[in-house]
Amino acid sequence: MRSYKTLALTLVCGACSLDLQNPNAPTVDQVTTSPDGVIALATGLQGRFASSYGNFAYMAGLVTDEFASTSAALISISDAEQGAVPSGTGIADNVFNSVYRTVRTADDLLTGATALAAQFDAGTRSGLRALAFALKAEALGEALQSYQRIPINTLGVTAPTYVPRAQALPLVRSLLDSAAATIAATPPSAFFNASILTPGMNLPNVIQIFRARYARMAGDDATALAAANLVARSGPTALSVLTFPAPTVNFYANVTGGTNGIAPRRQWRLSMAPQDQRFAYFVTPSTTVSGRVGALLDPWSRYASPQANLPVYFPDEALLIKAEALANQNQLAAAQAALDSVRTDCTGGRGLDDPKACLPALTGSLTQGQLLTEIYLQRRYELLGTGLRWEDTRRRNAIRGPVAAPGVPTDGQRCWLPYAIGDRNANPNATFTALPDPVEPAAFPAGCPTT
Repeated sequence: MRSYKTLALTLVCGACSLDLQNPNAPTVDQVTTSPDGVIALATGLQGRFASSYGNFAYMAGLVTDEFASTSAALISISDAEQGAVPSGTGIADNVFNSVYRTVRTADDLLTGATALAAQFDAGTRSGLRALAFALKAEALGEALQSYQRIPINTLGVTAPTYVPRAQALPLVRSLLDSAAATIAATPPSAFFNASILTPGMNLPNVIQIFRARYARMAGDDATALAAANLVARSGPTALSVLTFPAPTVNFYANVTGGTNGIAPRRQWRLSMAPQDQRFAYFVTPSTTVSGRVGALLDPWSRYASPQANLPVYFPDEALLIKAEALANQNQLAAAQAALDSVRTDCTGGRGLDDPKACLPALTGSLTQGQLLTEIYLQRRYELLGTGLRWEDTRRRNAIRGPVAAPGVPTDGQRCWLPYAIGDRNANPNATFTALPDPVEPAAFPAGCPTT
């Protein structure tokens, strides 16, 4: 036990890298045939997830109304902020490439944890497997929110096929159910929690918020509600974060300037109710900063420090999922109460460092339609930078098409990304003939077909 404990303590961090293709790094066989190697995989998986999550949220913010390019950004970034993402551009390919690096590492971790089951205590093995299930599921979930079709059977497959959401989403949910069942049967060990899991992460909360997120996407209100109710909403353990000890750098801090630079659109703050305080959590108000094509911007405050932690989710997402599930079930008073809990959350509330609206409770009894509209409005301000805005615009049939500068977009500007050129070149099932890029809507507002 001592040797792999020492290795874990030296490797734990929220954004560590594990490049299995680097000739100076261990081979896959080496890292899946020793306890030290398997723990290194678990650490590397969390670093890869930080990268794929960052790439997804960055891209989703640009093609909606959250982010715009800073003055030094590449033309491809300012094109994306106006809804134009040609095939082969980095913004289209980075999401795919980083997501499937996460998936590959999760698969390798599952292989190693199974092959070496006898060399780990039950709680450590449980934690390793649940972590792999959960982060693989979320990575695939981010892929299916980015591309109309995605490969889901990739382990040992040289030419994976692309499947529609109807096939991919059940797999995502099954992986999360496996994660939940794994830790329910055998809670993760103290060693796993202290020395393998990234500091600041609460694995049970992560699993349940992801279960709620994808149950909501599937229209399964009962499961979404049950899972949301299992996510802690008070105290420091309710907020799970990825940490970035020096010299590693928070994803958003890394893209505040330079050729990939982005910042929140000032309109996000200006569109809030006057008394809404959530802008202070995320941005520093500006009257002068503008971007590459003239977008008015507010600089980040939340991610100004290179070592600022990155929330894996915001706890009030669980309340907003709960409110929506209750509203869909016509439990309107309970839905409004859950929504008011988000609106009235104020400084010091729940002992969490999360966005605080400090708004008054809603007056009167809202109809189902009014509640759903308010829920999506609160999601816009509560969940900035998580990537979830893009799926919300699709769910509301609010894809409104590309908006040329200096216009300010609302909602979403396009349905999907083009497929990654790298896989097109390597995979006969992903050629332009076999897998044409999705056709974007010609009339707006529009929904997005998922088949």
